[in-house]
Amino acid sequence: MNSPSLTLPRKKGLASSFAPETIHVSLVAIAGLAVILPMIFWGVPSALDLSNHFRFALPFYDGLRAGHLYPGWLAESNHGFGDASFRFYPPALYYLLASARTLTGNWYAATVSTFAVLSMLGAFGVYSWTREFTSSGNAMAAGIFYALAPYHLNELYQALLLAEFAAAAVLPFAFLFTERVCRYRRPKDVAGLAAAFAVLVLTHLPLTVIGSIALALYALLRIDRNHVWRTLSALCVSVAIGLAASACYWTTMLAEMKWIRADNVSPEAGLDYRYNFVLSTFSAEALNVWWMNILLLFTLAMFWPAFVLVKRAAREGFASAQQPSARVTMSIAVVLGLSLLMATPISRPIWNLIRPLQETQLPWRWLAITSMACAVLIGLSIPFWMRVSRSRTRPLAMLALGTIAIALAFSASHIVREARWLAPAQFEQTLNAIPGSLSVYQWLPVWVHEPLPQMTAQVEAGERSVTIDLWTPEKRVFHVSAGEAVDARVRTFFYPHWTATDGSRQLPIRPDESGALLIALPKEAAEVTLEFREPGRVRGAAISTALGWISIGGLLVKRRKDFESWN
Repeated sequence: MNSPSLTLPRKKGLASSFAPETIHVSLVAIAGLAVILPMIFWGVPSALDLSNHFRFALPFYDGLRAGHLYPGWLAESNHGFGDASFRFYPPALYYLLASARTLTGNWYAATVSTFAVLSMLGAFGVYSWTREFTSSGNAMAAGIFYALAPYHLNELYQALLLAEFAAAAVLPFAFLFTERVCRYRRPKDVAGLAAAFAVLVLTHLPLTVIGSIALALYALLRIDRNHVWRTLSALCVSVAIGLAASACYWTTMLAEMKWIRADNVSPEAGLDYRYNFVLSTFSAEALNVWWMNILLLFTLAMFWPAFVLVKRAAREGFASAQQPSARVTMSIAVVLGLSLLMATPISRPIWNLIRPLQETQLPWRWLAITSMACAVLIGLSIPFWMRVSRSRTRPLAMLALGTIAIALAFSASHIVREARWLAPAQFEQTLNAIPGSLSVYQWLPVWVHEPLPQMTAQVEAGERSVTIDLWTPEKRVFHVSAGEAVDARVRTFFYPHWTATDGSRQLPIRPDESGALLIALPKEAAEVTLEFREPGRVRGAAISTALGWISIGGLLVKRRKDFESWN
């Protein structure tokens, strides 16, 4: 698709030895990195979710170091009683943080470097998606605008939605490969979509649900009308492989959701979708919605120039085969419209009908899709605005630049500057206070009841003496002297995968009234081994995950002629 583009002047010297596209990609990366610079100078932003994420990340890293490729029980939380959060929260961000911690040697550097990589990755993803339709210079603008989008910055600096920020770096690649599968149906594009979808599932479940709806709509709009069934087959294969490659997470999550409190016990009103629609209220008392209203306002201030392109595309005709640029624009515009609709109370009847949507809790999460779609559209609109800047309507271009500047000033002064910063020493102090602290109540087993149990010893067995031989997150061994047949109370919450044995004899276990694990002891002395044993389906899911990634690798090396059925 040939169109005027935003280009940089070529100068003599080092820059002249690089292709323009290389320079554009480099500038996109620099923009993504620039977003993280405040963290380097001022510290890591802090909010409640920071502790929640590192309550997960710290023991996850320790579990990996101990040889557990996928830890199953977070043993140190709740003063040593543990919780099941490892089984329900997607692990990809924590693998990345653990890798960065290994490379950098400390958590502060690991955190900053992780989000620098994710910021650059997200900007490059939007660049790559936009590059499918326009020049490298225009795609560069799209990538930079996405890196600076108000909601995207808010994910990191104010809300501390770290996993959502990570997923927002992956989702543009899912759109990119959906586009390529719809156009070409090549094995490597099927592999790319499968990998992007798998990583999305393994990163953030709410954005997976929201993104899947947006991706499905986008695929229907962009599908090759001459090869509908072949394209649908390729898309279905991509999703199936992506699900297989992420089975290690979602199979356990679905099978065991009934065993944790989630929002089924004492649900938190602040996470009820019915109270989190953008524009549902303008009262400052509803702080989250009030703030999201402001973010939406400045998102529109930054991206309204793209809507001029949408108007032109609609006039040219959405379905015209002679106007591919109009069809691309309108496809992305429809996704944008869906994201705005789903974020506002107008879509309440849809939310009321679809349970998975309700589980995402916060309708304003759809602004993540809004930010991506707007960034692509602003990149596609660059040629129009370049013509406007050279015409009699130049004041309109100046107005567009002015509103963009206002949005950027708001982001810098309020979203970024007003973040609560933790300098390296404060950050380390915060992390040191996390081990053993209370977890998010949603991760507690359903057998746990307030007040939470308290114990001063690892095991209590009445008058019988107890000697601890081994105490690790997923295996504990202790000796109990002979005496009356009593229940040993263990400083661990009951969960069905705990198994207690005395030699070859299995000992009955159950929860007490507060959820602590009880082991029925025999009268004679016993050497009790308490283990967290994964069910057989976990091994099956691990095999499925391995086969999924092997399939992705195989598609990348398969020859095109082996897939003629898709073309």
